Amino acid sequence: MGNKTIITLTDDILNSFISILTEYTGIVPRASHRDGIKSFIEKKISQNKYSIEQYKTLLLEDKFIITEFVNQSTINETYFFREEKQFLLLKEKLFPQWHIKNAGKEMNIWSAACSYGEEAYSLAVIALRCGITPRVTATDINSKVLEHCSNGVFLETSLRSIDGAAFHPMIRSYQQEDGRFAFPENIKQHIKTRRLNLVTLDSLINSPVLPKEQDLIFIRNVFIYFSMELRALILRLIAENCLAEDGYLFVSMNEIAQLDPSIVPKCLERVSDGSIFYFHKKTSGDIFNG
Repeated sequence: MGNKTIITLTDDILNSFISILTEYTGIVPRASHRDGIKSFIEKKISQNKYSIEQYKTLLLEDKFIITEFVNQSTINETYFFREEKQFLLLKEKLFPQWHIKNAGKEMNIWSAACSYGEEAYSLAVIALRCGITPRVTATDINSKVLEHCSNGVFLETSLRSIDGAAFHPMIRSYQQEDGRFAFPENIKQHIKTRRLNLVTLDSLINSPVLPKEQDLIFIRNVFIYFSMELRALILRLIAENCLAEDGYLFVSMNEIAQLDPSIVPKCLERVSDGSIFYFHKKTSGDIFNG
C-alpha cells in the first residue's frame, strides 16, 4: 500500500475554492460552514491523488465533479412546519380564502431550495386538509436531497418539539414503527422534484422548466447566503416570471428584515398579519392604478 498524501489547504487556497462555489451557486458560506467544505476538499484531493490545480480544473470542466462538490457544500437543515406561525396563517386564512376564490382549481405551489423536502410535504399536507388539490414543485441545487424528497421517507428528527407542534398530529399519522415518517403515494403524487440553480434563473436553458403561474412560493432560509445584488435579481425574476397574479410569496421570518425595500419589485406588496409578514403579488389593475 502506498502512502497517502495528506493535503492541508491554506486560507488563500480555500478561498479560491469558495470562489468557485459562490460563482456556481451564489452561496457565500459562513465561517462555521467553511470548515466542512475545507475537510471535504482535503479528503477528496488526498484520496484521488489530485493536485490542487487538477481538482480545480475538474470542478470547472466535469459536471459530475462540480455536482458532487455542490452536494457536499450546501446546507440542508430543515424540518416539518418550520416557522409554525407561517403555516398557521396558511391553514387558518390564506388557504381558505384561496379555496373560496378558486373552487375546483389545483393550487400551484413552489418550494424553492426545498432541501430534503420537509417543507414541500408540509405544504402539501396542509393544502389537502384545507380541501385544496396542490401541485407542489420542489426544487434544489443539491441532487442528493431531491432524491430524498422523492422517496418521501424522513427520520424522526424531521419533527421538532420546539417548533411546529400545532401540526404534529398531521405528521404522526404517517409515522412507522421504526420512528420514520413514510408518506403514501396519495401524498407523494402531489409533489414533483426538479434540480434548479437559483443563480441561473434568467438562463435561456432554465426558462422552459421554471415553475410558472405559481399561486404560492416559499423561498426561505436561502437569501441569507446570497449577496444583496443576487437577492434583488432572484426576487425580481421569481416575482415577475414565476408568481401568479394575486399569489403569495414567503421568505423566512428572519430574512424579511434583511430584504431592503429598494430591492422589492413594484409588483409585490409587503403584507403584515400580526407578527407574520409575506409578499402579495398585485394584479395588473392594481399595478396600473398604483
